[in-house]
Amino acid sequence: MAAQNTVRLEDKELEHVRALTREVDAKLREIHEITMGHVRGEEGKYRPKQARFVFDNIRIIMEGDGTCGVYEDPPGICRPCTLEETIVNDR
Repeated sequence: MAAQNTVRLEDKELEHVRALTREVDAKLREIHEITMGHVRGEEGKYRPKQARFVFDNIRIIMEGDGTCGVYEDPPGICRPCTLEETIVNDR
């Protein structure tokens, strides 16, 4: 196993990464609210617990308020999580 070093980001690089994470956070919260609204069949302010993002064929798995939902594109759908998608968290 290769040695792992901690690297502290500083100055402009740190500011840039923090700005990116704020932007990603805001967008994922928006996707979470849309997805969970469809999965639950109701509108409301849902509190996301966590989100997992799968690249390429995009799949965003979101959990919060006791519900698990997925945004998947293609085909551009919102759906409840499968058992396999919920089990990933327990590992």
